[in-house]
Amino acid sequence: MRLHAPTQFNCSEKKFSFPDSGGSQIDRKIPFSGLVKSTIMVLAVGAATGVAAQTSMSTSTSTGTQFSLTPYIWLPTINGKINYPVSSLPNGGAGGPSGQAPDGSIDSEIGPNDYLSKLNFALMLNGEVRRGPWSGTFDYIGVKATGLGSMVHSFKPLGLPNIPVSNSVNTSTTSTLKTNLWTLTAGYELIGNDRMRLDGFAGARLGNLNGTVDWNLSAQITLPNSNRVFARQGSASTSRNFTDGIVGVRGSYRLDEQWSIPYYVDVGAGPSQFTWQAMLGASYRFGWGDLIVAYRHLSMRNDENSSLTQFELSGPLIGATFRF
Repeated sequence: MRLHAPTQFNCSEKKFSFPDSGGSQIDRKIPFSGLVKSTIMVLAVGAATGVAAQTSMSTSTSTGTQFSLTPYIWLPTINGKINYPVSSLPNGGAGGPSGQAPDGSIDSEIGPNDYLSKLNFALMLNGEVRRGPWSGTFDYIGVKATGLGSMVHSFKPLGLPNIPVSNSVNTSTTSTLKTNLWTLTAGYELIGNDRMRLDGFAGARLGNLNGTVDWNLSAQITLPNSNRVFARQGSASTSRNFTDGIVGVRGSYRLDEQWSIPYYVDVGAGPSQFTWQAMLGASYRFGWGDLIVAYRHLSMRNDENSSLTQFELSGPLIGATFRF
């Protein structure tokens, strides 16, 4: 079975910056409750597709052009960090005579348990074309989720100590996430025999991310040694486009006629300070194609001044690869 490089939304933990129109940032690990689950399931389908396609066994001695398509479901935990200016938030934002607040961050986190109910749209698909030792792959992840439950864990003003936010202060905080993520690669077979296939590849991970966060606390937070406060209610949005170059290896190791171990690793950089992705799984071959179960991790990191400082997705996936 061939496993293709999964596209990255985006999809463990990533930082998002929601620049409002002020000067502070909010650190939050976005709980993509509904979005992530559906999104992830869709993403997983895409990831599995890519993974399966990328790890399918073939050697340079193959003749003709071979195609494979893999839909998959991915159920990752999503973590993110979003930064945005607080000074223009509702109810005076930072407050105080100057009306200006330092940058800050809000942290929140979500898991894969309740994403599906919040998912509005999700599509994950991976494909591969191979001729002799050459191959080309694509992986697409598209997700839109609204009303994702979030938990604000802390608020950190720039230059000031981190201010923890008690769970008892959180009432209802939600997030909306929309993302399109593509991974495109061109590869060449480095090792190809009856037991093992290893391809080296280069390509790009590109896409866009649009996010909105609406928080609601039972009390406003006063900044240390200041009469400025972090409003208990507010909303912020951000949008980011990116194209990162990547290099890596992919392939599979055959255990017997049915079972094989697919794998995939890439690293890269660009607008993202550093990005990497890895996948390891088990594949079983049927007459119609392959069934794959794997664990996948995707990470994108940027500097602290970026609107999207960290975004990570990590979790299991299942998919099926069809060849023709």
